Amino acid sequence: MWFKSKAFDYKYIARKSFMTNKYQKQIIRLAVLPAFAFTLVITAACVRFRYEAIELMLYGTRSLTLQRIEEWFVVLLVGLWACFLYVVARSIRISGELVGSFERLNRQMDKTIRGELRVPLKARDHDELAKDLLERINIFIDNLPEGPLKVR
Repeated sequence: MWFKSKAFDYKYIARKSFMTNKYQKQIIRLAVLPAFAFTLVITAACVRFRYEAIELMLYGTRSLTLQRIEEWFVVLLVGLWACFLYVVARSIRISGELVGSFERLNRQMDKTIRGELRVPLKARDHDELAKDLLERINIFIDNLPEGPLKVR
């Protein structure tokens, strides 16, 4: 690339897996809240149906269908909540891939503006969104005068 000649000595510190920044939280809410509401409603319906099925079994005949529902009730609820946890983990992962680096890039840009850091900004290998933006930002960084910049 055009900036390989410059020394790149900025140390990238990897974040922990489930930490989120302010940009990610909006994306996560979009996926997690409807999934949580759906899981909660289905759980409530299953619990209510189970109590009705138990009353029917106590006071009526026990059919094969009700026996199967009773046997698979716990498996159904555990599977449902496992799917919800998968949605949560996946939305954290996807939001991190989309906008996870923006907070770090903002900090690096602040250091560049103050004159503390004059190296090209680097995106993670799989971060296509930031790579497109950083190609243009690095052109500005290469052409900046030495020292802190005047901020309007």
